[in-house]
Amino acid sequence: MSFKSAASFSNISAIQYQLIKNRRILGLILSAVPAQLKPHVKDCVVNDNRLLIYVSSPAWASQLRFLQNQIKTAVNQQSQEKITQLRIRMLAPAPYQLNKQSKKRIPSTENTEMLHNNAATMEEGKLKDALLSLSETLQKKRLNGTNDM
Repeated sequence: MSFKSAASFSNISAIQYQLIKNRRILGLILSAVPAQLKPHVKDCVVNDNRLLIYVSSPAWASQLRFLQNQIKTAVNQQSQEKITQLRIRMLAPAPYQLNKQSKKRIPSTENTEMLHNNAATMEEGKLKDALLSLSETLQKKRLNGTNDM
């Protein structure tokens, strides 16, 4: 099986035409809905005389359903389409992305010194050793200019 370039397919212009038509219809939809709904109307698809509108959440889909007749009228009057059926669907939410570059903050020099001084006055024990070790590590990190812990 050999690789075919996108230009070798004969129906590319038909696909481009459909995309342009859908963008134009989306503009008509956006002009027919109130301002608070516009950011939530994400895309649309026209197939024959059916219009499918995609929104960002079920709440906005519910709001948009109240405007079905207004949207159909606007699209039919301002385009060559004759929409008879309108459906509204919700897009799947974007997957959660963990911010892996969370910046770690080292306490100020004053706080690090206070931690060290308070630990030095404590009785001998694991807590004193741990706090002294922590304060030394924080001082080293501050001197080296790194925030990695």
